[in-house]
Amino acid sequence: MQTCGVDLIEVARVQRVAEKHGDHFLRRIFTPAEIGYCAPRPNPWPHYAARFAAKEALYKAVPPGVLPVLVWAEIGVVHGPAGEPHLEFGGETRRYLDGWSFAVSLAHVREMAVATVVGRRDS
Repeated sequence: MQTCGVDLIEVARVQRVAEKHGDHFLRRIFTPAEIGYCAPRPNPWPHYAARFAAKEALYKAVPPGVLPVLVWAEIGVVHGPAGEPHLEFGGETRRYLDGWSFAVSLAHVREMAVATVVGRRDS
C-alpha cells in the first residue's frame, strides 16, 4: 500500500504563532534537533514552516486510524549525508508507524513552505 500527503503553509503564520507563544510553541511542535537546525539561521521561519508542513503531510499520508493522534515533537525532519530530508519518529509515534517507510520532500521560499510525504506499508 502506498499513500501520499502534501501540505502548504504560509511562513508568516508559523512566525506569528512562534513569536506569540515563544519557546513553549517551538518545544511543543519541533524536536530539539529541528530547533538546533532552524534557530541559528538568519531567517529560521521558512525552515520551521517546512518542517511543520512535513508533519501535517505525514498525518495526511497515513490512512485513518494508523496514527490516532499527532504528537508533533515525536516527528522530526533530519538530514542525511547529502542533505536529503528524512523523517524520524520517537515515543508512541514510532510504535504506531512501525512497518511503514516514508520519503519526504521539502521546499520553501520567503512566503510559503510545502512538504510532500509518500508512505509505504512494508509487507
